[in-house]
Amino acid sequence: MADITFIGAAGTVTGSKHLLTVGGKRILIDCGLFQGVVDVRSLNDVPLPVSAAEIDGVVITHGHLDHVGYLPKLVHDGFTGPVYCTPPTSDVMQIVLDDSADLQQTLQRRGFQHERPHAPPPFYNEEDVSRTMQLVRTQPLGQAFDLFGVAQATYHDAGHIIGSAFAALTLEDKRVIFSGDVGRYDRPLLFDPEPIGDADTIVCESTYADQVHPPDPLDDLGKAILAGIARGGAIVIPAFAVQRSQDILLAIATLQAQYPQIAQLGVHLDSPMAEKVDELFEKYPDAHRPIPRDASGTPFGVRNFTLHETTEQSKQLNTMEGCYIVISASGMASGGRILHHLFRRLPDPKATIIFPGYQGAGTLGYVLVHDAHQVRIMGDNIPVKATIVNLSGFSAHADHNELQRWLGTVNGKPHLYAVHGEPESAAALVEMAESGFGWQADVAHRGTTATI
Repeated sequence: MADITFIGAAGTVTGSKHLLTVGGKRILIDCGLFQGVVDVRSLNDVPLPVSAAEIDGVVITHGHLDHVGYLPKLVHDGFTGPVYCTPPTSDVMQIVLDDSADLQQTLQRRGFQHERPHAPPPFYNEEDVSRTMQLVRTQPLGQAFDLFGVAQATYHDAGHIIGSAFAALTLEDKRVIFSGDVGRYDRPLLFDPEPIGDADTIVCESTYADQVHPPDPLDDLGKAILAGIARGGAIVIPAFAVQRSQDILLAIATLQAQYPQIAQLGVHLDSPMAEKVDELFEKYPDAHRPIPRDASGTPFGVRNFTLHETTEQSKQLNTMEGCYIVISASGMASGGRILHHLFRRLPDPKATIIFPGYQGAGTLGYVLVHDAHQVRIMGDNIPVKATIVNLSGFSAHADHNELQRWLGTVNGKPHLYAVHGEPESAAALVEMAESGFGWQADVAHRGTTATI
């Protein structure tokens, strides 16, 4: 007999943590930070149901912060077991955790505590990240590996970001699937999610189970850029450094081949973190579809491309006039270099700000896509005169139809638990499982335990 305790991403879309107890061993599936509004972030301070030292191992599905960001905290608190993931995910984790530790330390050094008087101190530092990465044991896709003699685990491509996988665990005569985040079908950069096969229990994300993504995000992005060219100002694209920036770069390269106006624009990537992720697509050529290259070898074949690595190079962008494209993190404008570009460009009626994805409640991006006339950035009130565009088609998460397609590859009648979604989307996934497939299904609730 085995139990799953839902610690995170149950009732929320962040903080993924599922504790599997089997054969006297405790195995954590994902170990993410809660992100978003204050009430959700405060869940990071809630103690785990068992101490860090009592956890035997961690199985990671992919490298996004809401799936790996708590790992150094776990290590800081006494965890010493192995951390399993795919080889590309190990590199993504290094990039993401380094950035997370640096951001936490930077906020502390800059004295932001006076703005959040009840904020906790940093969860971890660079030393904790280094100790975490020393525990990583990479496992390739499709190859079973042992989990403490109580289970066998196999990774299968989830098609969400580079290196992402869903984990199939065999416990005696039962096969349990942990979806992680399920990706899209027919994407230009990543492979489709692999079929599931046999399953007795599925712990499945439900982020967009109640929605259907637009059919042609490339066309929508092209229209937004062309309209931005007509306005004559800077075109600023807030984009996550991991996967979203790479998807946008490839999309721009494709549009440059179709539209001479776009081909003439300068394209500026202002994200050292995104540059590091770009390099992983070179390092792991078998982890994605073939990527075009132009004669100069720029990322994803983008013409007129400039990388801005240093702070001084980033600042130069805000002195430039005319029309050009800037891609910078973070994707929800919750921090990073993008704040300086928005500070400079939001008051400009010629400027265009394109958000290519979901904007979480409580973020600056959320406020901007909901028609704010004024926002506060770095202590100043900034008028919003630029044109704000929100594109949803670039999401890396499967929508209702794609989740239905993926779950349709199951053999048998498993019990499904909906996680990693707002209440409405989780309920939609349960309805799909029950009505569409005739399965038993439940919305997972934080702190509850299911016997499998």
